Amino acid sequence: MTLDSYWHIRTPLLLIQSVAGAMIFGYTVNKRKHFILRLAISTAALCAALYLIMTFFFPNMPDGANTTGRIILSFLTYVFIAAAVLASFDVNIFTALFISSAGYAAQDLGGAIKTAARLLPLVNEFSGSFFGMIALDLAVYSAFYIVLFFAFRPYTKTPTENFDNRAKAVFSAAVLVLCFGMMRITGGNPERNALSVLAESLYQVLCDIFILIILFGVMERRRLREDVDSMRELVHEQHEQYRHSKQSVELVNEKYHDLKSLLEGFHGEISREQIDTLKARVGEYDTHIETGNHVLDIVLSEKRAIAAARKIDFTSFVDGKGLDFIEELDLYSLVGNALNNAIDAVSKLQEGERFITMTLRADGGVVTMHVENPFGGDVVMENELPKTQRDERYHGFGMKSMERICEKYDGTLAVKAEGGIFSLDAVLLEP
Repeated sequence: MTLDSYWHIRTPLLLIQSVAGAMIFGYTVNKRKHFILRLAISTAALCAALYLIMTFFFPNMPDGANTTGRIILSFLTYVFIAAAVLASFDVNIFTALFISSAGYAAQDLGGAIKTAARLLPLVNEFSGSFFGMIALDLAVYSAFYIVLFFAFRPYTKTPTENFDNRAKAVFSAAVLVLCFGMMRITGGNPERNALSVLAESLYQVLCDIFILIILFGVMERRRLREDVDSMRELVHEQHEQYRHSKQSVELVNEKYHDLKSLLEGFHGEISREQIDTLKARVGEYDTHIETGNHVLDIVLSEKRAIAAARKIDFTSFVDGKGLDFIEELDLYSLVGNALNNAIDAVSKLQEGERFITMTLRADGGVVTMHVENPFGGDVVMENELPKTQRDERYHGFGMKSMERICEKYDGTLAVKAEGGIFSLDAVLLEP
């Protein structure tokens, strides 16, 4: 088979390469039943249709001189990619446009790299036959797609990403068609020299990168905005929790002291031993702690009660003096999140292995907090902080909230998980 045979199948081959590129970005999206079969049949049928259209309507395409044909076939290729995506994935048209735009841009990037590589004499000689061009395609696209897969994996690894933004999908598709249409105008000129080919390849690369930036840059901005909204909701819920906890602790302490006074009133009617026994029983529910800071009293009383209910040995060495410069909600969130994570971790262990130790004090305007607890399994780290699993709505935001609070007071947050022991250290500085 000659090199001319390759150019006769080049357009259908572009469709296959573009569909493969689309899989890089859409592999986690909801798939239809019999996905592989659907993808194979739809891609094969669309390739055959594209080949017939080229053969009957643009027979001079292999000669590379039909500029109109190049533009039309490029547009049809994009439409067919979207059709293959719709046939294989359970998505709407806007998600299909998003995935198709990314796949087409990936294919075009690979094609530009291949074109530039063919300017090298050795590569050009190697690709001088049908099988040489096929081998070059396989080498370039395979290597490049692997790079793209790992480069964009942070955006595509979860199926919850926002791929259905209408304005973004339509705008990206329009830019894609415009840029590729302009590139096809000059692409059919056989009089181009090597410098022109190189310049066009660089232009293609810039256009493709621009399109991918539009697609995934907007997605990143939306994700950050959603993170901010979730963080605000978390802070609001913590504020409400602090308010309710404060009221509950004050009410419990009030009733506890009322009950102790009531027991004293039975003196003479029942024996001292019985009164002491009842006081001891009532004392088991006394979780009140006095640290010198009313916020710490509330949060430690609350967590101490939870720890007691879960049979967790909770030891704290806390001096609440000198913490007045920390806002109440900040202090409640910092200590509360740290202890929540520790309680969740040790609750998964067997009884007898559950313990939490905590120290917190202020010295010379420097507040230090250390929390330590055992854990089982693995600690998943992200950006040097562990992900928490308590609430999927705020996945990892507890640690982010603590980090934000430490930074607010010019401090630091550090964690370490070694030898089955997890430790957290926070430092805050008085302004």
